[in-house]
Amino acid sequence: MKRTLIFTILIVLLSACGQVYFTTPQPTKGVTVKSFIADLQGFYADSTLEIEVLKNELLVKGDTFRLSGKTPDENEVLVKYYKKFYFASFVDSQYFSVYMANFYDNKLAVYMLNADAQSITVLNKFLKVDTLNAKDEHYLINPSKKEFDQLVDYELFEVIGVLEKQVK
Repeated sequence: MKRTLIFTILIVLLSACGQVYFTTPQPTKGVTVKSFIADLQGFYADSTLEIEVLKNELLVKGDTFRLSGKTPDENEVLVKYYKKFYFASFVDSQYFSVYMANFYDNKLAVYMLNADAQSITVLNKFLKVDTLNAKDEHYLINPSKKEFDQLVDYELFEVIGVLEKQVK
């Protein structure tokens, strides 16, 4: 429960608004990452977020998430490599928060679906968006493989941070 609370606080800090949840980890295609290669491992940070990429774990603001090869449980993350991006699915109660990431030039760019009114209007053009809580801007989607591809291809995941690799 404590980790769920910390993860929820992290989401609020990162997005400063609502959240788009998925009914299942995403993408359904792609290669499951069983361990991170040495070149990607390291400590990445900006002024609001710190992520440490270890061989078999991700540390987000000090919370440890082990890599999972199946639907992740609490304290686990399912990471898949697809379309030249890494997708991290975290369980949050009964739904999943999905982040897209790109490693380049000793940086880690982190993306998520925005839950503001304009973004939800655009998402509704691609797939059905259910409202979990309109006041808090919490929405739920269940994309097909084709719909998920469109979310990526039409660049609907938005950058929430570009973290620099730090030297320890």
